[in-house]
Amino acid sequence: MPSMPGLIAFEATARHLSFAQAAKDLSLSQGAVSKRVRQLEQALGVALLARNNHHVHLTEIGSSYLPEVRALLGQLEASTRTLINRAQGKSAITIAVLPGFATHWLIPRLGEFTRRHPDILVNLESRLKPFDLAAEHMDGAFHFGTPHWPEAKVSRLFGEYLVPVASPDMLRSRRANCPAALLDETLLHLSSRPGLWCEWFEMTGHSQSQPIGGPSYDQFSMIIAAAVHGQGAAIIPRFMIETELREGSLAVLFDRPVESDRSYYFVTPLHACSDPHVVAFGEWVGECAAEYAERPCNEGWSHRRNGKNSQRAIPKSDLPAA
Repeated sequence: MPSMPGLIAFEATARHLSFAQAAKDLSLSQGAVSKRVRQLEQALGVALLARNNHHVHLTEIGSSYLPEVRALLGQLEASTRTLINRAQGKSAITIAVLPGFATHWLIPRLGEFTRRHPDILVNLESRLKPFDLAAEHMDGAFHFGTPHWPEAKVSRLFGEYLVPVASPDMLRSRRANCPAALLDETLLHLSSRPGLWCEWFEMTGHSQSQPIGGPSYDQFSMIIAAAVHGQGAAIIPRFMIETELREGSLAVLFDRPVESDRSYYFVTPLHACSDPHVVAFGEWVGECAAEYAERPCNEGWSHRRNGKNSQRAIPKSDLPAA
């Protein structure tokens, strides 16, 4: 078995491609880190790192070994954390989350779950795409899309309504009197869903065949921050900007929310369906989602997709506050 200090020193050096930076991370001398990596290489009989004129880079074998080492160290850390929690009379569950969903919907509510279940610790880890829940030792996941996930129970939480917003300062300086006028403004885009603006224009009766320019971000949280600071108009799920709308740092440009054809789900892997702690968390999430989805909509109307190209107006009374 390779030595644990050697594996830790190798991972830190590979992460920084620097013995000096790895030494700072590990509170060791640079010589001590280098020695531990060298001893690991000698024990394995392979070169994991190539040293060249004070520069360090991974060898081909080192590159293939590194993900395995990181997975091992991560699992050991998680197992140790679980052990400590159990020793303190607590149980921990690990849930995969979508960053924007977690930041703007889940975490503000999570304190209530902790008050109800003080013996359950909830660890959150970001994931942007579906993955193997069992292989990554997850007890559950939040998913946006369709109700399909292999080897898992999938429970729908609520749908998604998107609204065009901008900062009040931007509204005051550039008054767009119709949706089409927004084409002259800077529009912010989500890189994983680049067609949101085109979809919104189409559903508000302004079909847009040409690509729409503007800066792109890979998370809604970044787009929200950019919009708040007046860097452009954004189309955002309404539930993510409740605080900004309430506090006035963002304002709805046109009160014409559009319903996505996908929804948010809580996914429980089959191996965790009988775990009482996971069951308790899933039931609480379902309660929160039901309470959220049942709130009456304060204003506006929407278009709902009904098939590939058809659309119809939704009465105000049918809309959840999203």
